[in-house]
Amino acid sequence: MAPFTKGWPVALWVVLLVGCAAHRPPPAAPAPLQEVERFARFEVGFTVPGITSAPDDVPVHARFVAPSGREMDVGGFPVAGGGFRVRFTPQEVGEYHYRVQAGAKEVASGRFLSRPSSRRGFVRRSTVSAHHLAWEDGTPFLPLGENRFNVYDPTWNQGQQSATEYIAGMAARGMNTLRVFIFTDCEREEPEPGPQPGCLEPRPGVFDPEVAARYDAILDAAERHGLQVILTLFAVGFTPGETWKSWEDNPYSTARGGPAAMPDDFFDRPQLAERRLRYVLARFGASPALLAVDLLNEPEWDGNVGEATWMPWAVKLAQTWHAEDPYGHLVTVGSVGLHWNVDGDERPWYASRQDDLLQWHLYGKEFYEVHALAAELTRKVAETWGYDKPILLGEFGYGGEDRRTYDHTHVGIWVTTFCGAGVLAHSAPPFTEDSDVPMTPERGRHFRVLADYLARLPPGAPLLPQEAPPASPAGTRAWSMGRPGLQALWVMGAKQGYGEPVSDARVRVRLAPGEYRITWWNDVTGEVLSREQRLVSEPEVSLTVPPFVRHAAGVVEAVR
Repeated sequence: MAPFTKGWPVALWVVLLVGCAAHRPPPAAPAPLQEVERFARFEVGFTVPGITSAPDDVPVHARFVAPSGREMDVGGFPVAGGGFRVRFTPQEVGEYHYRVQAGAKEVASGRFLSRPSSRRGFVRRSTVSAHHLAWEDGTPFLPLGENRFNVYDPTWNQGQQSATEYIAGMAARGMNTLRVFIFTDCEREEPEPGPQPGCLEPRPGVFDPEVAARYDAILDAAERHGLQVILTLFAVGFTPGETWKSWEDNPYSTARGGPAAMPDDFFDRPQLAERRLRYVLARFGASPALLAVDLLNEPEWDGNVGEATWMPWAVKLAQTWHAEDPYGHLVTVGSVGLHWNVDGDERPWYASRQDDLLQWHLYGKEFYEVHALAAELTRKVAETWGYDKPILLGEFGYGGEDRRTYDHTHVGIWVTTFCGAGVLAHSAPPFTEDSDVPMTPERGRHFRVLADYLARLPPGAPLLPQEAPPASPAGTRAWSMGRPGLQALWVMGAKQGYGEPVSDARVRVRLAPGEYRITWWNDVTGEVLSREQRLVSEPEVSLTVPPFVRHAAGVVEAVR
């Protein structure tokens, strides 16, 4: 009995422990990871208890660690109604980890899962052609669209449309790119005096959340409709004593309580602009619809700011952007170009590695006539081609063009495209005859036909501009772009008799031996003019252009 008496308490404890274990609830299952698609936006919202400084003065930094181990830092921003937000777009598939700090305090952390998607991601410089842009999968991207700079203001849009309606209309017209200004002149005089709808920064370092939401809506609409946006960081507001581009209404001007007495004082201190740069990157940089940040619009025509003044400023801001942007957005400057300079010229900027997208604009009475326009566009693309960068005609237009044909717009977008550059037509209510043309449905149709023509071309490597093919009769011009086995052609009738039917035009092209399909289109209506197949044995072939008025487009495609 003694052994049993000594051992029974141990047995009892075992029974009790087993019973307790049997009644203990199972551990809670871990909360499922939030999932987002690759290239979709992930957001973290949070508050910062105990802050005493202004919301825009609170430094917010987030670090995201990708499945590959790559670490990416992004900023945050305050939101209307209180609190803060961080935006991030995953570029890999798998599990991400993140931590968010406000000052020295950690305010949020977590993880999420990025799953595969069909989203196209970001547009960047092509890896196979120095002169082209491309989607993540390598598909070429050639900008075609509008400089509708204050699309957030319906009073300036055709039909008084909202920005989201206008962007949907752009997509329906075949456009893929929109250039928008962040206004620096913060006071609007027309049609009624009041705050400028595009003034993001009414005081230095203070950002208007309602205005920021307008830019959010533009980028969201662009993403839904497949458009890319070029966001101009500083535009309109560096001209002392002028109403429309008023330096006195610029938040950095001492006239408005800012730190700079004159525009040159602002450009001599690039650190003044870095707050806006970082805010734009934190708030809008996660959007795959953001094609580029355009640092400055037409400094030559806004304050007569010289190249020697703005170029060092642009280089410093571009360095900051490139160092802090985890998405690889492009940087550009919307200067007028080498045909209009103040103090030196843009060639050092064009050559700088900080300039990703070489941009210039073209206006003026010398180019109202379409043959002069075609010649100058061809010359200017060739003039800047040697910098081995994608080229963008960021603005062009003529307010006095014939509203029956919109031929100035038509010639501008076709010639620029065939020269190998992207092109944005300026559109605005007809305030200035030199430049302002509304984007009516009739004008927009010309973009649709060009976009459809380009979409018909077989997929493949980017098309490069070729040497101009000889064309007849005298005065007829032809442009060509292509790759092995494919040539795209655009033919323009001579200046003499322009607008009359042309029935005897020919173009001589160089082709490798083989069989080719040759198709010609009416480049205004999109109607097919002729189709034929031809066996080619000679190195040069004369092609008959079917009868046309003003211009026609063709494609020569190898079939075997």
